Amino acid sequence: MTNPRRQGGVVILLVLIVLLAMTLGGLALMRSMDTSNLIAGNMAFQQAATQAADTGVEAAVAWLETNNTSGGLNSNQPSLGYSASTVNMTASQVGGAFWSALSASGVCRLGSSSACVASDYYDPNKGGNAVSYMIQRLCDGAGSSSSTVCAVPQVSAGGSGNNEGAGDPTITRITSVLYRITVRVDGPRNTTSYVQALVSL
Repeated sequence: MTNPRRQGGVVILLVLIVLLAMTLGGLALMRSMDTSNLIAGNMAFQQAATQAADTGVEAAVAWLETNNTSGGLNSNQPSLGYSASTVNMTASQVGGAFWSALSASGVCRLGSSSACVASDYYDPNKGGNAVSYMIQRLCDGAGSSSSTVCAVPQVSAGGSGNNEGAGDPTITRITSVLYRITVRVDGPRNTTSYVQALVSL
């Protein structure tokens, strides 16, 4: 005959094992949820930083349009984040290495009015993102674009029909010059985002 006291001891032992397993499972689930929330939060910050870069691109384009006067873009303006050439070009054209290598040529840090402010200025916007940009004219050197080698958009050929002989299409030489805008956004949780845009004027 089985001893009832020994049966009771086995049941308690099994209950404790099951309780321990459930506790460990619950802790693992909570940790997994915390990690998922952290990843989702970081992705949201990254997306917000990338969207904030639009402010920098728009400010840079506005600056280029304002200064696109006779000779206005032929010389470097480091305090405004503008370089008239790509003489400091690095092997890497994107990311932190690119930014670090070229930031010595001048960076525009945006203030609340989307204008360049002091170089050590750091004032995040309402989303906690600080926006900076720099512009490079894609030319081999400063000076007039006609006297330096600059990257220009492709020429366009106009046509008047399906049957044209050699030399018939009108080739139009586009005189605009390409400018590269690189925007860096520093956001919450050490979020850093880079956006580049290519414009022609």
